[in-house]
Amino acid sequence: MRTRSVGRARSFRDEDRLVEVEGATLAGTLTLPTGEGPWPVTLLLGGTFSDLRDADVDPRLWPGVPKRHMYAILARGLARAGIASFRFDRRGAGESTGELGVRRAEEVADAGAVWRWVRSLPECDGRAAMLGHSAGAYVLCRVALEVGQPDAAVLQGALYRSIAALLEYNYSLVRDYMRLGESEVAWVKEHSPKAYQDAMMMRAVVSAIEKREPVAAAEVDGVTATRDLSSLRYDLDLPPEDQFRHLAAPALVLHGAEDLNVPIEDAFETVRALWAAGNRDVELRVIPGANHSFQLDAEDYATRVQEKITMKNFGRPFHPLYPGVVIDYLARQLL
Repeated sequence: MRTRSVGRARSFRDEDRLVEVEGATLAGTLTLPTGEGPWPVTLLLGGTFSDLRDADVDPRLWPGVPKRHMYAILARGLARAGIASFRFDRRGAGESTGELGVRRAEEVADAGAVWRWVRSLPECDGRAAMLGHSAGAYVLCRVALEVGQPDAAVLQGALYRSIAALLEYNYSLVRDYMRLGESEVAWVKEHSPKAYQDAMMMRAVVSAIEKREPVAAAEVDGVTATRDLSSLRYDLDLPPEDQFRHLAAPALVLHGAEDLNVPIEDAFETVRALWAAGNRDVELRVIPGANHSFQLDAEDYATRVQEKITMKNFGRPFHPLYPGVVIDYLARQLL
């Protein structure tokens, strides 16, 4: 273990920690309140575009995408409230070892190992929560089932609908934008050839998923384009809508009203699923004007779609209510 303390004059300190998991070493940051511990601790689990510990993308996979620093901001706010937290680079990303681009089964296994480690920390007073953003909410539910329940959970921008429905929603957004005119089509082709191909392949991809075919293929501008769908098998075998029944802990379901990645309707379905499974200690908060990352997007539709396609919206300011709404909830549950 290597330790680096910063900001001792402030109300938090960051320490580098290493967690050994099967086949890799995961590097992360333990953010602690100042003063004497132990404290409650929260494990922060990132989503699809959260390769790095602060919920940022790995530049090797997504060059040029701005950094959000979402989990660094959240961790420091939690520390000021008296709650420690741990966040880590995904396997193969950042300072973590292993193969980059892990499958969901490995992601769940890694998160489960980190959850055991977090609960055993001498800095932890026995009270521990988990927060999962986007796909991280899915991972959170699997870890709760396979390893152990948290004392509280936060589900940020959680997906309820099927994988096929999610892709259809996102691809349709691009297709609808391109229907505005030839200049919009040219813009998508220039700035994100993959988004253009995905949008044009939408029906083929959805059909292949529904048929459980490992590869989707379609003609795009006279060329055969393919998509490997094998990485989706875990999520298809264990669909998102079925995972919320595994979470028995008090939960906050948090969603941005202007989410263009996971529709707002999924938040209501998530609450219904938790209730149906017998978990009635559930709070729902919808932040008006916030996107999938709880940031403030541009007001005009065209710019919002363009920045979603290029992920430039990662550089947008966070909504004034975030992360205070999360900190308030976890403080009420853990302190």
